[in-house]
Order: sequence, then C-alpha cells, then structure tokens
Amino acid sequence: MIDAELSTGIVVGLYDAGKQEIYGFGKAAPNGKTLFELGPVTGVYTSLLFADTVQRKLVELDSPVSEFLPPGVTAPTAEKIAITLHHLAMGSSGLPSLPPSLERAQSAEAFAKYNEDALYRDLVHTQLLAPPGKMIHSSSFGAGLLGFALGKKLGGYEAALQSRVLDPLGLKDTYFTVPSSADARRAQGTDEDLASAPRVSVGVLAGGLGLVSTARDQLAFIDAELDAAAGGKQTLRPAMHLTQELQAQGDGPNVGLGWNVDSAGRYWQAGSTPGFRSFIGFDPKNRRGIVILSSTAVSLTDGLAKRFYDILAGQTVPPPKFPDAAQLTLFVGTYSLQGSPLRMTAKDRRLYVEGPGEPPLRLLPISDHEFFNEEKGLVVVFELKDGKVSRAIFVAGEHQLSAPRVGN
Repeated sequence: MIDAELSTGIVVGLYDAGKQEIYGFGKAAPNGKTLFELGPVTGVYTSLLFADTVQRKLVELDSPVSEFLPPGVTAPTAEKIAITLHHLAMGSSGLPSLPPSLERAQSAEAFAKYNEDALYRDLVHTQLLAPPGKMIHSSSFGAGLLGFALGKKLGGYEAALQSRVLDPLGLKDTYFTVPSSADARRAQGTDEDLASAPRVSVGVLAGGLGLVSTARDQLAFIDAELDAAAGGKQTLRPAMHLTQELQAQGDGPNVGLGWNVDSAGRYWQAGSTPGFRSFIGFDPKNRRGIVILSSTAVSLTDGLAKRFYDILAGQTVPPPKFPDAAQLTLFVGTYSLQGSPLRMTAKDRRLYVEGPGEPPLRLLPISDHEFFNEEKGLVVVFELKDGKVSRAIFVAGEHQLSAPRVGN
C-alpha cells in the first residue's frame, strides 16, 4: 500500500491474547510512539465517558439532549421524537455527519473556529436524516454534541475525559492538545493525493473528532476493552461493558455505544480527518485486536483489518496486487462517457481521471485493474482484451456506465 502510494505512512498494532506487536511502514517509518489524529475514533472515548457518567448516576441513559442546552436553543426532532444522549452514543440521532455550516465550509479554519454559538445555530436549522432511533448513521456531529452535553454537566468535556478516562487508563500519549515536548512525534497528514493536509482543531466538536494518539496507547485501550468483555472489574471495566452491550435488534451487524459490531461479533470504529485515517477494533471471542493508523486520509486502509484478523487466525493471506508505474500506462488515454471525453493520466504510481472543465480526480487502486475515488464514492473497473484496455466501467451505487476507449 505504501508502494502504491495509498499512504505516506502506516502503523499497525496487533493484539493476540495479551501479546502485542507494532509495525511501522513508510519512507520515514512511523512507530508505536508516533502521534496520529484519531478523528471519529474519538467518539468511542466520548461514549465511554457517557457510560461512566450514567453509572455514576449523574445523567440518565435516555436524557434528552435539550436538557443540556440553554433556554431558546432547540434540538431538532422528527415525528415528535426527541434526541437523547443514548441516540447520540449509538449513532441513531438522525443528525448528519457534520453540522450544516461545516459541511459547507470544509476548512481547517472553520473547524477551529466552531464555537457554542455556531453549534446552537446549526442545531436550530438542522434537518434530521431520519427520526431519532430509526436509523444508524455515523455522525461526528452527534458524537461531538454528546461530548458537549457531558461537558455542560461535568464542568468541561476535555477535562472530564482526561480525569475520568485517559488518566485512569494510563493513556499518557492521548491528547486534545499535543504538548510541545511531544510535537516532534506528530506525523504529517496528507490527503489522497499525498499533499500535506492541515492539522485539525475542532472547537466544541472535540468529542467527535478531537483526539490525537499513538498505536501503543490504542493497544492499551484494546487490552482494557478485552478485559472488560471477559468480565474484568478493574478501572472503567463496568462502563466499557455497558458500551459493548448490543443496542439493535436482530442478527448480523450491530452497534454498541460508540462501537460498530460486525456479523462476527468484532467491535470496531474508524474514520478520517483531512490528513489521517484511523481504525481500532477487537474480537472478544478470540481475544484479538487491530490498530491501523495512517498518515493519509484514505479509507482503503480499513480493509487491512480483516487481513490481519485472518493472519492472527493462522490463515495464509496473499497481499493485494496493485499496478506499478509501468502497468498504469495501460489505462492512460481518452474514454467516451455518454459522448463526453474523459482523460486518464498517470503520474508516478498515481492514476487520475479528468472530465471537461473538471479538475483531475485521483483514482486509488484496489486491485491491478480496479480503482476507487474516495470523494465521489466511485469505482472504476478497466476491462482488458488482448492485453489492451477496451473500456472503463464507472460504478456509483447501483448505477453503472460504460466508457469505451477512444483511439489507441
């Protein structure tokens, strides 16, 4: 994945029945002490603080979030159902991924300046994606609002998380504000085109996106989560057990408080900031865990998790096959998409598609002939005949469009 220029640096942490190993990859290889932005993984910690606060009987599981807002500020509702703290923690609030004003701005400066007044304005004007409790949708807006509400009750979210979660668990390299003494250990984040991305400061949405941490600390956190799953009684284990309780009905994938749970019963959370991608997960049945921290904001690194679970289970896992620079030249050329010309170009080990009047979009390799664009959610499959590309198939959701190659 490093050779295919999918990331500038990746740290992998493996946990297997108490044994821990950490591997770093990249030109300037990161290690277990390198600091990465956790982004939406922060929501797991916010939900843990919520579970602890519930067990201390300081808030109710189903307290309406409106109780923590000032007079005159209303939280959105749908079908007369109010958003509760429980909805926020399990990702069923119906809130969009980001507040409307940040969806429009999408800049590091806008995130840094996002304050209480901006949050209140967005709450008043936000339209829910679904009634609370009716749909699971990952939302940094929701996790950030949960942290904000808890902060109102506990005298400040960041201080409460530090004193009630990070310090008791001994996570000494997990921060909202990285001290100057640790700043040299921060990885430089990059976007999908490997250009430097600005560091993220998230104002009052710290509970949804704000933590910076290391693979070593995340493995320590997984160790505690697995101990809780096994019935441990140490610090915060009862609260962790509460976050692990399945919240949805039926078989298949589920959710806890802050966690996604796959059909195999493995807990996970993942997400991006403009320059980073993070994944943490654990398997309570087999006492295994995975940490993947990437200094490039590409979700394809999440796919490594299943490969590593399989490796820990003793399976032989072949590495993915990505095209090298020479192979990419096979795809370079002009294609006709519904009469519109599309130009495929290559630079080093990167492939781009460009339409009339549009900036180039990077196509990320997922195999030797399949590519993906993160921003558009677009898959491009090249068909080869007699060693030459005959067409490109563009797949977006259930829709497919064929683009024959024009000329040689």
